[in-house]
Amino acid sequence: MRPRDLVLLLAGIGALAPVARAQAPRVSLAVRLSPDSTPSGARRPWIQVRDLIPDPVWSEALNRTFPVRLEFRLEIWRGRDGWIDDFQRATEWSLVIQREPLQDVYRVTRILLSGPEEFHFATRDELAAWMRQVNQIDVLPRGTGTFYYNVSLRISALSDEDMEDLERFLSGDPTAPKRQSSPLIRAMRNFFLRMAGLPVQTLEMRSEKFLVR
Repeated sequence: MRPRDLVLLLAGIGALAPVARAQAPRVSLAVRLSPDSTPSGARRPWIQVRDLIPDPVWSEALNRTFPVRLEFRLEIWRGRDGWIDDFQRATEWSLVIQREPLQDVYRVTRILLSGPEEFHFATRDELAAWMRQVNQIDVLPRGTGTFYYNVSLRISALSDEDMEDLERFLSGDPTAPKRQSSPLIRAMRNFFLRMAGLPVQTLEMRSEKFLVR
């Protein structure tokens, strides 16, 4: 192959690389309304996280055994024509996804106001199927008027120190002393987390409006 042809081939490969990256699945958030099944017309929110596990960024985080945390915040708003919309209330919950490298299994901890729940999956496909389920959140607006839901999702990778804090919280004793680690070890943890190139990603979606009579 002539040098000029080689240059053209490499240039072509370089041009195709961004296209391939663009075609990779990217995590997204969907918010819909449940069917109108109440006399007042009130609707519950349906929330779905799409393509989190196939997303190359968060798939690589799990490959490197970084736990992935999803923090949800759901807000109820009442629309007011000609005025600033009225915030009614909010609810929050989170998920932590961990890969156990020795067994190559996955553990999900769902943290609710009522306490934590754990789920276990033998394969990544099982985890992906569970993650893309549509979840109905058991909240409804109060009063009458035109309402909508606003949902935000923050996705992040957790360091070892973050996980220690979380495990102490879940154990019911958040005031227990931390295991002491040297400044060098803490610096190495932060370095490897930065080198992994794992950003904090924030998504936000609003539902359609609905009328409560």
